[in-house]
Amino acid sequence: MKPESLFELGHYSLEWVKDFYDQAGIWWGPDPQERGVHETRVETIERLCGSGPKRILELGAGPGATAAAMADAGHSVVAIELSSTRAQYARELAKITHLGSLTILEADFYTVEMDDLFDVVCCWETFGIGSDVDQRRLLERIARDWLDKNGCVLMDVYNPIRPMREAGLERRLKPLKGVPGSVEMINRCTFDPVHCRWIDEWQPLAEPDKALAQSIRCYTPVDFMLLLEGSGLSIKYMEVDGKTLAIDADAITTSGPLMEAWSYLVQLTPVRVTNK
Repeated sequence: MKPESLFELGHYSLEWVKDFYDQAGIWWGPDPQERGVHETRVETIERLCGSGPKRILELGAGPGATAAAMADAGHSVVAIELSSTRAQYARELAKITHLGSLTILEADFYTVEMDDLFDVVCCWETFGIGSDVDQRRLLERIARDWLDKNGCVLMDVYNPIRPMREAGLERRLKPLKGVPGSVEMINRCTFDPVHCRWIDEWQPLAEPDKALAQSIRCYTPVDFMLLLEGSGLSIKYMEVDGKTLAIDADAITTSGPLMEAWSYLVQLTPVRVTNK
């Protein structure tokens, strides 16, 4: 059966998600990230969450390379991935001996049930799949079901400015070396200004009818703050490319790294309930 195409569906839903990422696992292989990304994420956890081994939940773990790097650093990691293709890559990494531990769950993070609490919940380059209602549901689940009362969330949030600028551009990409399923591709960037969604389409050059796209809801920092209302989480810190975003300041901002960045990093903590 032909995978669901976002553009052929003609509307936003979650129906395309598994098909896209299953195929992406074939096109992009077991580690599509740039060199040093996984190590940087491990360093970010130590920098923002403190040193020492932690219980970590990673949502949307992809092929598992970041989860494995966290386990190598001594953390106890549970990684959730919806795509069967990418979860299999992650399971292979879980077979390797790590200083900490690595458990892979092939599941939907919107519906999976777990009893454990975690010191850190990570969502690297994953937040924004689905509607605003879906994002709020996920944030509420993290706060209510998974996050220790003294824990924190590290989350990449996609920024609308860069895909707005890239809208209409396309790149022709050669097959990735060492990835058997990789093919020559055309990558197109589209932006929906009504729904503030980045649409990232990948079309095999030899089989244009097999094009697939992913859709990510983008949030400016202030829009993300509005999304958090009532979720049980609040912003502790925000940065882009390692530089702090002063979200509480009244100063007018017309430049800076957020004008070019695809995403920014947010650290969230549970809302403290005080008894009057």
